[in-house]
Amino acid sequence: MPDPKKYVGKIVRSLEKYFDVDERRIKVKSRPSLIIGFEPNYTSLLDIDFELLPISKLSNKTPDKVYDYLVDGLLISKLGLNEKSYIRTNKTTWNNVKHMKIEQPIGDLKAVDPAIFNHLLTLNEQWVRTRTINNLVPTTSQSTG
Repeated sequence: MPDPKKYVGKIVRSLEKYFDVDERRIKVKSRPSLIIGFEPNYTSLLDIDFELLPISKLSNKTPDKVYDYLVDGLLISKLGLNEKSYIRTNKTTWNNVKHMKIEQPIGDLKAVDPAIFNHLLTLNEQWVRTRTINNLVPTTSQSTG
């Protein structure tokens, strides 16, 4: 079985859910996503969940100044993308390998630019820490009496 680590850093097509505002329902579309990790307790590469950062054009949204990383210029074609896009480091998702074209990656950020790949991992980690700290709610001890 191939080592799932070899897929970390690859950009693959992944089937992702989204809400269609016009039709007011959830749909699925194939979108590019950057693999940043995988579940540690997998039993088979044929049934493993990968951790992803979605890649989006953000046509109708304002990019986050900190967490949406712009891919433009020569990097677009080096990563197999068709146009200016953003890697969304604060939108971590998980998907099963069966919903991804892992055997046909469209790009490899870790190979093309390891410094950018590491920067994106740092941004994602920063977002996770900030989110966790902001959402911690202290508990108070109350006696039931």
